[in-house]
Amino acid sequence: MQAEMLNASVARDTVSRFANPFWALLGLNIIARGQALFAPMYSIDSYDVARKSFSGEIAYSLSDGRFVRAAVWWLQAQIGFLPIESMSASMCLSIPLFIISGFIFAAAIVEDIRPREAFAFAAPFTLHPFATEYFYYGEVAFVTVLAVFCAALAVWSAYRAPPSWLWRSISVGAVVLALGNYQVVIGHIAAGGLFVLVADLCICDDASRSTLVLLGRFLRRTAVLLVGVAVYVLCLLSTKYLLPAIASGRAFRTSSPDFFEKLQTLGAAMRLSFLPSQDIAPATSIATSLALVFSIFLLLRITVQRRDRIAALLAASAVVAATGCALIAPLIGDVRWLAPRLLSPIALCIAALGVIGFRSAYAKLNPCLVAAFAIVIAGYVGADASILFDQRRMNLWDHQEASRIVARLEADPAFGKVTSLAVVGRRKTHPFPLATSSVDMNTSGLGSPWSKLGLFEQATGYRFASPTNPQWQAAIDYCGHGNVWPQPGAVGVVQELAVVCLPQR
Repeated sequence: MQAEMLNASVARDTVSRFANPFWALLGLNIIARGQALFAPMYSIDSYDVARKSFSGEIAYSLSDGRFVRAAVWWLQAQIGFLPIESMSASMCLSIPLFIISGFIFAAAIVEDIRPREAFAFAAPFTLHPFATEYFYYGEVAFVTVLAVFCAALAVWSAYRAPPSWLWRSISVGAVVLALGNYQVVIGHIAAGGLFVLVADLCICDDASRSTLVLLGRFLRRTAVLLVGVAVYVLCLLSTKYLLPAIASGRAFRTSSPDFFEKLQTLGAAMRLSFLPSQDIAPATSIATSLALVFSIFLLLRITVQRRDRIAALLAASAVVAATGCALIAPLIGDVRWLAPRLLSPIALCIAALGVIGFRSAYAKLNPCLVAAFAIVIAGYVGADASILFDQRRMNLWDHQEASRIVARLEADPAFGKVTSLAVVGRRKTHPFPLATSSVDMNTSGLGSPWSKLGLFEQATGYRFASPTNPQWQAAIDYCGHGNVWPQPGAVGVVQELAVVCLPQR
């Protein structure tokens, strides 16, 4: 009873200490992402999800190796928490959970984290523009952030929790839940673990802990996370044998790109992460990069002073390895495109280096570091708002264009017999350019094969069936005359099939 009362007292004290940073971060996140909270905004995947049955979406998640997400999706179906209809609720739940995840990561990396340091960590971690793509895919925003939360719990329970079998089991389970939900968070887990070592080497005040002692403890506790990854792989293979129909999915396809191709992709990911050309204003990118370089210098300087050059070299190596791990997601399997969400673990590196560097700095430098932090966070908030504002604009343009196309089809007397729609060709970008378009974020619904029918349905209220193979061939033949939208003859009706001709590119 006394132990329970003590634990309750510690919990109340922790909540009280971190309440102000939490509310401040909640306010900043609402300012940054408020546009996405109270009205549905469709991504290219959202249009597809709106057309799919739950069984289809569950099968897709299983084929991606996301069996936990499939289970959550099934549970949502049972309780009526439908992803598209509850998109705003998903985002409202995501923001506070994301902030809590940032606090847990901060507590895992810095053992005696202070409230202002937790704020300084969670602000760039949650507000980084790459993480805004989680909210761009609004119907899965909550389950994506839930994966980040499980990753944070895994790192904290592995490195900072008491060394017991209970916490080791929790760490293994959290890794499985995280990766079974969204594999990208393997970057968060790996980078977070390495920054635990960096923080222990650089700012640990316990002189009795030698470099070898800290390294040995780090390796022993890292083994728990590796066990969790191994259990996830076993679960993944089990789903393949239990459900053979999903064995052709993305998670089970083998891919062996050229080694130099992988290095080129990693180099491009590094450049995009620290000097993004679209998502963040140049001044903010430059301020972030300069602040990180300065933070690395400060933490290495204090490591040499407190320990020795070997410890500093080990810390520098861990920083490099953590940065590489944060960018590893685009190189896993056959996924090599540099979508911002795949690079989102870099936000953890930025946050960790900032907090450790601040702890390592001279007191006279604190005002400069605070000013740099304010510039970076202001830039992140502005970039987040721009991304979601542009998404709303793209949705508006796409819906208006789909309505104009259907209006022209309705003028055909044969439209009343139409049951299917074939959109031949694609229009990846809109004639009016959006600065925040990046890979498959803020791109037109007319650009992806899986989003076209969903776009027309959501914009016009018509329900169209997917064309059969003979209908597709008829549509291709119809568009062979070369006229593309909005030219005359770019749309038409062939028996029960409506045809839309877009540019062939």
